[in-house]
Amino acid sequence: MARPPSRTQPSTVEARLQAAQEAERAATQRVQQASRARLAELLRLAPRERLTHLDDPALIGPDRVSLRRSLQASLVRPHRRWRPGGRLQALGRRLGTALLRQLLHPAVLGLVALGGVCLSTAWSNTPRVAIATQTLASNVVGPDGRVQAYTVPARSWVAVEQLGTDVAQVRVWYPGQGYGHGKVWRTGLDFAR
Repeated sequence: MARPPSRTQPSTVEARLQAAQEAERAATQRVQQASRARLAELLRLAPRERLTHLDDPALIGPDRVSLRRSLQASLVRPHRRWRPGGRLQALGRRLGTALLRQLLHPAVLGLVALGGVCLSTAWSNTPRVAIATQTLASNVVGPDGRVQAYTVPARSWVAVEQLGTDVAQVRVWYPGQGYGHGKVWRTGLDFAR
């Protein structure tokens, strides 16, 4: 069935069509402007609050997508891979160069040399300690220069100053006077401990 022909003039129909299209464009622009304004309001909110407005009816499709992308960017923490090669090596280089720069300072080198001399002197003047495996008899030169007979009891600690091939020089403390020095046979001493 054919439609009956329209009784209005073609120019009037075209004018109405054009007016309707302009009204549609104006309405679309108003909706878009309202949607952009609403999106700007929502973007000022905290991410958790924006999440509740994902399906806001005042937003059009592209503005909803913008809101979702802003949420993804703010809520998702970036996955960082731990690479010890990058950051730790850079930190090690920075600390190493700073430490090396500080250690090579002349004052530090002087203190290290002085400390080394003091430690070397202390090490060389500290006697070795041995245990007497048997009773040892010795003539000890006391701090006042007198020679006295001294017996080292078995299983006692002995301070050894010098070691020879057969003989060891030991020192004995005399309270209130100082050290006395004497020689004992090395075979009677145990240096295992």
